[in-house]
Amino acid sequence: MLARRTLLAASASFGISPARAQSEVRAGWLGAYSGALAFYGSMPLEDIYPPPAQPHVDSDDRAPIATAFRLSQQDSGLAMWLRVDNGPMETATAGETLRFGPLDGGVAHLIAADAKPAPRSATLTVRPDSLGTEALFTHADGSFWRRHFNVRFTPTGADLIVWVFDAAGTRARSWRGSAIKQA
Repeated sequence: MLARRTLLAASASFGISPARAQSEVRAGWLGAYSGALAFYGSMPLEDIYPPPAQPHVDSDDRAPIATAFRLSQQDSGLAMWLRVDNGPMETATAGETLRFGPLDGGVAHLIAADAKPAPRSATLTVRPDSLGTEALFTHADGSFWRRHFNVRFTPTGADLIVWVFDAAGTRARSWRGSAIKQA
């Protein structure tokens, strides 16, 4: 704990500031976006030595996946509608809507979801140039998977990164792409 405090104090003296949360979503971020994601890579989360005789080989399709999302203010919180057309993070055809409560220190918690399957829990994190959601979903057999959907806003739209952690907790796969803000 002391080492972390020392590091934070040292970073301030060198002009390096820790990541800053936002207290609100910028009005320019609200609206609808559409784009595509493509498989980027897989990272094993196993710390096994010696490595397995039969290592996992990625077989993920690298074809682009259509993606659309919309951000809107609702009451004192934010709603994010998301549609992903393929892959392990594919949503229902109608998409899914996650509704978050008010931001507190740059973080908001899920208060309602219109999604099938609906996440067990989700959080929204807002930073000066980006926002991200983390949602935990449960399969019928009781296993789970976690999805991180991250948006870094650009002058014409957004850069996207999606991480999916599998139910076994042994692998994280990522997709990257971009989206254009609709008029």
